[in-house]
Amino acid sequence: MIRRHGRTPIQWAHDVGLLGPSTILGHAIFLDSHSWVRWWSKADLRLIADGGCTVAHCPTPFARYGQMLENFGDYLRAGINMGIGTDTTPHNMLEEMRKAAVLARIAARDIAAVSTADMLHAATIGGANAVLRQDIGRLAPGMKADIVVVDLEVSHMQPARDPLRSLVYHAAERAVRDVYVDGRQVVGNCKVLTLDQADAAGRLAEAQARMLAAAQQRDYRRRSADEISPLSLPVVC
Repeated sequence: MIRRHGRTPIQWAHDVGLLGPSTILGHAIFLDSHSWVRWWSKADLRLIADGGCTVAHCPTPFARYGQMLENFGDYLRAGINMGIGTDTTPHNMLEEMRKAAVLARIAARDIAAVSTADMLHAATIGGANAVLRQDIGRLAPGMKADIVVVDLEVSHMQPARDPLRSLVYHAAERAVRDVYVDGRQVVGNCKVLTLDQADAAGRLAEAQARMLAAAQQRDYRRRSADEISPLSLPVVC
C-alpha cells in the first residue's frame, strides 16, 4: 500500500471515510509507527483514536509468524478501544489474554507496558464497546447473564491471592468450571454441554480428508497438500 500509494492502509481508510465508532480494524499491527514499516508519518494511532475505532487484537496467528503488535499499551494510551479475539484454533480467550500481555511487554521492553486488568477490560468491555453493545461485557444489573465460573481449588490457581493473574498466566481454561451465555449454561463441571465433541471431531477429520484430496486440483501450482504444508516430522512407513 505504501509502495503503490505513498500512504498507509489506515490513512487510506481515513481518506475514504471508513474510520468511525462502528469500525473494527482486524489486527492493525503494521501501522506507520511499527519498526518493520519504518514510515515517516507517525499518524496512524491518532487517526484510529480520533475516529473512535476499535482494534481487534488477535495475537496468536501473527505471533506464529514472528510478528507482533508494537505495542498494546501504546494503543491504549492513544485512546483506542482495544478488544481481544482468537482468529485461530484453539479459540481460547484466556490464552489470547496471556499472549497479548506478554507480547506487549516484550515489544515495549517494559513490564509495566500493560496490566492484567487492561487485558480483562479488552476481553470483556472492550469487545462489547467494539460491537456497540451496552448490555454485555460486564456483570451488572440489566446486563446479559454471561458468566464464567472459575474453580479456585484447581492447583494452578493456588495460592489465589490474585485470582485474575492466576487465571490468565497459569491456570487458563483448566480452571474454568461453568459457563453461562445469556443465562443458558453451555459448560457444566468442565464439560461442554452444547456439542457432541466426538461427533464433531469425526466430521472435522472427514472434511480435512476431502480438502487434502482436492488440494492439488485447487492449487494454482498443482501442489499436493504435503507440498503446500509439510508435516512437522517425516512419516516413516
